[in-house]
Amino acid sequence: MPHQGQTGIVVESEGYRLLGSLFLAPDDSSKPTAVILHGMPGIEQNVDLAHALRSNGWNSVIFHPRGSWGSEGAYWLKSHPGDTRAVLDALSSGMYPQVDLARLVLIGHSMGGWAAILTAAQDERVRGVAVYGAVCIPGELPWGRDIGEEEFTPWLTGITPEMFEDQWKLIGVDAYTPVKQVSKIAPRPVLILHAEPDDVVPVSQAQALYEHAGEPQRIILHPDANHSFTWHRAWLIEHLL
Repeated sequence: MPHQGQTGIVVESEGYRLLGSLFLAPDDSSKPTAVILHGMPGIEQNVDLAHALRSNGWNSVIFHPRGSWGSEGAYWLKSHPGDTRAVLDALSSGMYPQVDLARLVLIGHSMGGWAAILTAAQDERVRGVAVYGAVCIPGELPWGRDIGEEEFTPWLTGITPEMFEDQWKLIGVDAYTPVKQVSKIAPRPVLILHAEPDDVVPVSQAQALYEHAGEPQRIILHPDANHSFTWHRAWLIEHLL
């Protein structure tokens, strides 16, 4: 029976069931596939990107890291790259013949961009990375319990504002700092999109990521967009495609 273009998926990561959606382009031939990583907590889940990719011959996966949007476990920042690798494992398992394993890429927004860079730096299965509004130097963002309580933890499982503050301090080291890891991705391509007036993650972080990335790398800045490109999704989709 021909597939219907979209199906739910369940991925196991260290014993936790992660939930997601697999968007399949028409017919059953193998196609390039993007894993789309939303931010923290993931109010913007980028379904429009998945539909645009599908309309242009790409498969994509939107998944939820542990502790978010129904996925099992407590939310834990350091587990994001491992959860992303678990999705790559599932796609590489042979269960999805429509996925071309030689053409897997990551697309990440905000903390999803953070996880995308860290994952690609360690996993050669990732053939390219595109990020927008990415957190590139977490140690420069003084996020503590107050912003955790206001912006993040109400939508996440198993994490208090105090726990968020502790976790945020733990990822300030080089191993969890994309600008320190991005050079390992070359010669695979890196695309960096960012809004110049971004008031969540300063554009200077995107510029630092570009400067530390090896070739081929490209940075494109939008003069007016906000952190999620809420009013400029058509521009975002155009440049990602």
